[in-house]
Amino acid sequence: MLKSLRTSQALWTALLALVVCALSGCYSFTASTLPSHIKTVNIHEVDDKIMDAVLANDIRTGVVDMFKKNAGGVRIVNGDANSDFTITLLSYTNKPENYNSNSDVETYRVTIRVAVKFYDNVKERIIYESKSLSAEGVYDVQANETEDRHGQARAIEKLQDLIITNALAKW
Repeated sequence: MLKSLRTSQALWTALLALVVCALSGCYSFTASTLPSHIKTVNIHEVDDKIMDAVLANDIRTGVVDMFKKNAGGVRIVNGDANSDFTITLLSYTNKPENYNSNSDVETYRVTIRVAVKFYDNVKERIIYESKSLSAEGVYDVQANETEDRHGQARAIEKLQDLIITNALAKW
């Protein structure tokens, strides 16, 4: 009985240690993880290849918000900066995804594709670059969801997550 109790305690201890290790691997970006020479970033206006100024502005606003939330110690400036962040809006689609039994569209899938370049002006090197980064957002017209408020917003939120994972994690 005592041996069974010790084995059970050892098992629980090992499981707890495994959970702690797994959780410590969760990524959290803070300004303290940035190189000390990066104090400012210029997030340029989106180079809009599809001619949708509202969407381009929403993407830029989302990236600015991401920086404010995840890199509070880095000041966003217009003009000369320690780093430059550029985005090119390459393509946008809004296609039916699911249909109901009456052949009416129930959900649509919005896909936004961008190119991203994050450049360190001090060290004169690319921090991160992707020539094609895409994200999707599904919206349900049966639930009165709309393309711009739901589909685009969800795709932009996923783009933000991809940018954090791919660009900021490289620092």
